Amino acid sequence: MEKIVYNGMPPELPVNIESEIIVIGGGPGGIGAAVAAARSGADTVMIERYSAPGGMAMAGEVSPFMGNHINEKSLDRGIYLEWVERIQSYLPGEVVDGEAFSARNRIIHKDVAALAAEDLLRDAGVKVIYHHHLFDCIKQGSAINAAVLFSKSGLTAAKSKIFIDCSGDADLAAKAGCEIEIGNQDGFCQPMTLCFKLENVNFDDSDSENIVGLRKQLTEVYLAAKASGEVNCPRENILMFQTHDPTVMHFNTTRVIKHSALNGLELSEAEVIGRDQIRALLKLFHAKVPAMKNARLRSIGSHIGIRESRRVIGENYIGLEAFENYTKYPDAIAKVRYPVDIHNPSGTGTDIRQLPAGEWYEIPYGCIVAKGIDNLLIGGRPISVDHGLHSSMRVMPPACSIGQAAGIAAAMAVAGEKLPRELNGCEVRKKLVEFGAGLDV
Repeated sequence: MEKIVYNGMPPELPVNIESEIIVIGGGPGGIGAAVAAARSGADTVMIERYSAPGGMAMAGEVSPFMGNHINEKSLDRGIYLEWVERIQSYLPGEVVDGEAFSARNRIIHKDVAALAAEDLLRDAGVKVIYHHHLFDCIKQGSAINAAVLFSKSGLTAAKSKIFIDCSGDADLAAKAGCEIEIGNQDGFCQPMTLCFKLENVNFDDSDSENIVGLRKQLTEVYLAAKASGEVNCPRENILMFQTHDPTVMHFNTTRVIKHSALNGLELSEAEVIGRDQIRALLKLFHAKVPAMKNARLRSIGSHIGIRESRRVIGENYIGLEAFENYTKYPDAIAKVRYPVDIHNPSGTGTDIRQLPAGEWYEIPYGCIVAKGIDNLLIGGRPISVDHGLHSSMRVMPPACSIGQAAGIAAAMAVAGEKLPRELNGCEVRKKLVEFGAGLDV
């Protein structure tokens, strides 16, 4: 590849942000981390590249919140439940218990999710900085001294005692030189999906009486179109979900394989492929499905949904055996019972494995402590687990809980003048219980 000399980097950068804790990324993990850190008394700043918080719930238009429940009660408590209930407060009707496994609690309206998240952040006293992208970091020895940010102001620096990487792709950890894993044994990550919604869906014109029947009908038409070459999408069926409007359906059906979310050109191409699949599906539905003949495209995610990219090696590392053995840890910071859910990185099919009723596994504290970097914690999905286990813990409710734990740990480190790895994980768990994380339930 041709290279060109570039001398545009300034030798010195203005430091325009300083804080005890800086959270990079405002998705579910970043929301949990920033709110938890601020409520614990730490001066906290959250850096977000988009115009609003929510991550994939907002920019990716991902819905619903996947179930991480036992006996229809959420295993994710604290900030996640507050987010769910705050979302409800913007919707018609009464706010119901956020713990309950119900469609009202799980359906995500992207703009409402952003408003609700911003409410939580502002109420906690978090300083939120939008339209700033992580560009690089400046290290002193084995610590991060500053994050280098890019915005309309150019390059600036943000200094902090503790950084929490909630970028989803472990961007700060990678810039800092952390050991990283990517994808499965072949190096491929789970496929990306561009979510979209159709409105004016008319069940009265369908042979189907409910969404299950409509999904079956759509899948039959879809598979026939795949066989004839009308549709080029590797997914094996139609995946769709209800919304708060019975005439609007959310589709999680596109599948873009063997494209890296970490390669700019491949990510760009993935967006185009996803939209081509939407074009084909819309044409097919109009022509072959009575309930969809007058359906209109309502919205498309502004960023393709990313299931997997980097995973950061931490002070502890756990794999699929933790799922298989329902492993519990004395220093657990989150509980998970969402199934193994591996969308085939190379084509058709989805590997789904359920836990027995009433069982869950736990994430130990060391999985969120980046190995080799003194002042870095990881929140959200790119933690120290293998490809198989990642497919279970990656969904938004556990990601928020993991971020919440990182925020609590960061605040403890600042208050105690310790490095994150010097903290006793059992004490972090104890503090999480006091915070309302529900780890003692």
